Amino acid sequence: MDATTAGRAMPILVGAVGGLAWAASMRGMMAQLAGADSTFHWLGTFGFILIPGTAMGALFGWAFARRIAGRPRGAAWLTLAPFAMAADPATLPLLAAFIGAGFLFSHRSRRWVRLLAGIPSLLMLAAVPIGVALISDISTPHGAWLTVQIGALLWV
Repeated sequence: MDATTAGRAMPILVGAVGGLAWAASMRGMMAQLAGADSTFHWLGTFGFILIPGTAMGALFGWAFARRIAGRPRGAAWLTLAPFAMAADPATLPLLAAFIGAGFLFSHRSRRWVRLLAGIPSLLMLAAVPIGVALISDISTPHGAWLTVQIGALLWV
């Protein structure tokens, strides 16, 4: 592997590992939120969460590799990387919020268009941790940790 290939592969590898870590943490948070009724299954955990999360991270890494190589244009479809997690249809509203929030900060369109798409997305991303705070007992260390964890996972 030459230096150029390694230079392109490293951001993809780092993105994949980051996506896997994010997805595993998200799965742990889901188990904590569900409580004792939470169960783990091969298809649900790996097929719908860990593998798609790894793919999402790799796509983000690929987009970053293109950018540092001086080719930021021409792969707009990479902005749809969060939809790698769409194996579970229940995640679609959250994934759309990720895309909208990213678009808000992209500076790729007129300000009013970005605000129109981004502000509802940001409100949703703020509402989810608030909802978790309302259903978990945030006066306990466990409830407070769970609220902080979901907030951190959504805002990373």
